[in-house]
Amino acid sequence: MRSQKVDQRAARVIHRTMILNELRRCGPLSRTQLAERTQLSPAAVSFVTADLLTEALLVEQAQHTSRGRAVPLDVNYAGHFAVGLKVMETHLEAVLTDLSLSVLGDLTVTYSDHTPQRVTAAAVEATNLLLAQAGLSRARLGGVGLGLPGNIDPHTGTCLKSYRLDWTEVPITGLISDALGVPVWADNDVNAFATAERLVGRGKHARDFLVVTVGRGIGSGLVLGGELYRGGRGGAGELGHLLSEPGGRVCECGKRGCLEAYAAEPSLAQQLAESGADVPNAVDFAALVADGDPGALTLVTDAGTRLGRALAQAANWLDPELIIVGGEGVRLGEPLFAPMRAALYAHLHTADAQTLPLLIDPWGDDAWARGAAGLVVEQFFGESSPSPPAEAAAT
Repeated sequence: MRSQKVDQRAARVIHRTMILNELRRCGPLSRTQLAERTQLSPAAVSFVTADLLTEALLVEQAQHTSRGRAVPLDVNYAGHFAVGLKVMETHLEAVLTDLSLSVLGDLTVTYSDHTPQRVTAAAVEATNLLLAQAGLSRARLGGVGLGLPGNIDPHTGTCLKSYRLDWTEVPITGLISDALGVPVWADNDVNAFATAERLVGRGKHARDFLVVTVGRGIGSGLVLGGELYRGGRGGAGELGHLLSEPGGRVCECGKRGCLEAYAAEPSLAQQLAESGADVPNAVDFAALVADGDPGALTLVTDAGTRLGRALAQAANWLDPELIIVGGEGVRLGEPLFAPMRAALYAHLHTADAQTLPLLIDPWGDDAWARGAAGLVVEQFFGESSPSPPAEAAAT
């Protein structure tokens, strides 16, 4: 008997996912149309949609004919909300979105240190402020999504290792969920960025694509078969730690010759400073590039070439439909993009510029936090979800 109950529960989850995603793809549909499109029985459709209406995940459309045609159903994108948090060393960026990932509010919370306890307190502060500013109750918050640098186990919500935050085995989702009393999901920040691209961005209509971020580090997110690929330990996509120069510069991970040690913005600034230039940070380096500084341009050309070669290796291995490049490093512009494109297409095995587009995503600070909110939105639609979230209780 217990096995039968478990099977019924699993079937119900599958049916919910089918109905929600059919409505997301097609827009408003009647119950009869849903049954035809999903091949579910009319009774199953009625049962599941009744639950979804009660949970405010669906809404009945007012428009219908006087001949008694069934009232169409649609996803109630404004029925629930998500908070997305992008964690960095000195601050976190937070957004409040609806289920369509439309941003309804955003803010930044700074901190003097990035211990797990301080980041947890900042997450609580940001969430409470966003809800208060929007006039929303906690009951309408579906959960909190967290994007942070490092190797994250999305199944347990544990930050296994983050060199940037100096965290090891930190159960960050559990800490935040206990403090807020809502479900919390976490993933690598680049995976969160890729989630936004998959749900509402340039990769919305692609099943296989690669997202690459250039900036404080070099990262990538892999969407394969329409789902985010995280790897066996949540560490897939570490493009920045591909070997670029045997025995070369020391990377922040402690190894030598990583791509990140040559192409990440802080590394570019450091390399120019080593030649005697006054370059305090990455922003100053970007300004020198914009001004046409010869030393800065030489380094950016080298970085773009290294990036392009690395992208070609990834493309030859994975055969994606497109590559999307984003992150704060896109401010370096064509001095970076031109050599990157040239090296990419020069080293591709079967693809070319026509069959493998390279798209540059304009830099926007809320893109990362919005992607973190996408980790929550995925749960509502049953997409690519990495198993149970951390939550204080089954509320």
